[in-house]
Amino acid sequence: MADLKKRAAAIVTRAKYHVAKHKQAEMLMGLQRYPEFKPLVDKIVHTVIREINAEARNIESQMPYKAQFTLEEVIRELEERV
Repeated sequence: MADLKKRAAAIVTRAKYHVAKHKQAEMLMGLQRYPEFKPLVDKIVHTVIREINAEARNIESQMPYKAQFTLEEVIRELEERV
């Protein structure tokens, strides 16, 4: 019984280690890990926001939040393509 408890404790310790390692890897995802893409990402974000703000207000609709709705739909479309 004592042997099983020692083995269980060892498994828990290893699991905690791997969970912490995975969380650390997640934190280094995206632009933190690949900062060289930040200028391109910023350029695309600014272009999209500028385009949405310029055109969404001209759409005849009862939607009160036209720009927000448009951005949410763009995000949905992009997520489907990834």
